[in-house]
Amino acid sequence: MRILALALAAVLVLAVPASAQVRDIAAVNGWRAYVAQTDNGPLCGMGTDANRLGRFFWIKVERMQGNLHGFVQVGDRSWNVRQAATGRIVIAIDSRRAELNYHGTSRADMIEASYQGAFQNFLNFVEAFALGLRMQVLFPGENVSPWSADLRGTRAVTEAFLACARRI
Repeated sequence: MRILALALAAVLVLAVPASAQVRDIAAVNGWRAYVAQTDNGPLCGMGTDANRLGRFFWIKVERMQGNLHGFVQVGDRSWNVRQAATGRIVIAIDSRRAELNYHGTSRADMIEASYQGAFQNFLNFVEAFALGLRMQVLFPGENVSPWSADLRGTRAVTEAFLACARRI
């Protein structure tokens, strides 16, 4: 149990700034949703690192300069990504696909994709996630095999995340 608690604490470090106060709002089947109070205001997130391969996937929403912005964070503890690296990822949820541009972060094991375009489209993407059965993350042009994740049971986590996103 202590190891699980330490693993969950490590995950929160990935998805929120160090100065944030974090509170879980839902957890199902290895996926969790949270709200964090940061120096810039509230931030909502959901995702998982519940796999033995050291991979993690997080979706977060935060208010920046008065507007909501959506981000996807994808990582693998074995990666060594340059901070200035750029590229694209494709996230397929059942038959729907979203293509996102990413950049390296200050963490070598993570990339972050900022959702460009209308924020409502980002929420539509998240709602597709809630209804989806299977997700695949593809890395076109990179030497990274596609990832696959079971989305069954994520509806409650996603609904909690969306309710949080609508409040901030």
